[in-house]
Amino acid sequence: MKPISANQMIAEFLKAELHSSRFREGSLKALRMCGYEEVLLEHPDCNNPIQNKKRAEVLNLCRGWPDTDLFMNFPSDTMWFSTTILLGELKESYRLKSSYNMTDIERSLKATGSKVMEGSAVENINNNLILEIRKKIEVGEQLPPIILVAVEREGKKVLLEGHSRSVAYSTFEQLDFDIPAIIGISNNMNDWAYF
Repeated sequence: MKPISANQMIAEFLKAELHSSRFREGSLKALRMCGYEEVLLEHPDCNNPIQNKKRAEVLNLCRGWPDTDLFMNFPSDTMWFSTTILLGELKESYRLKSSYNMTDIERSLKATGSKVMEGSAVENINNNLILEIRKKIEVGEQLPPIILVAVEREGKKVLLEGHSRSVAYSTFEQLDFDIPAIIGISNNMNDWAYF
């Protein structure tokens, strides 16, 4: 695992959402409201403090960074790492808890991937989109890293960004490559509202 900054995580998060059919409009709206151009997200320079501040502002507006909305009670001491994970490890991970009564079985990526392949409906999952992403994986298209969080590297992992990509990966029985990922680790991650 290679340590990275929160600025690098933010850049990857926003770039992935810019290319997401589900979140693109929200990202573009936040950019327009801030008066910034798409190039800020498309070609980030994480060594530029002014750009980093602007991207944090965009993520705040569209997703609540660092402490509201998606990031409610998100630990400020999170350490970020760039890494890869195995398919089996991803399948043992969880979707974020989008409602207070959502069970770990409902959140399981392994179970979600299986349901999609069976053609069953899954809350907050667009099966057609998952199958489109699956085709991209089959032909070797490079996808953005998924972003997960955990209390410790080997512990329970929950998705922060990349749910559709992660479910698409989870529809496979095996892959001949490791999955690009960013993992945020904090002893306080259990405090995050969606963990």
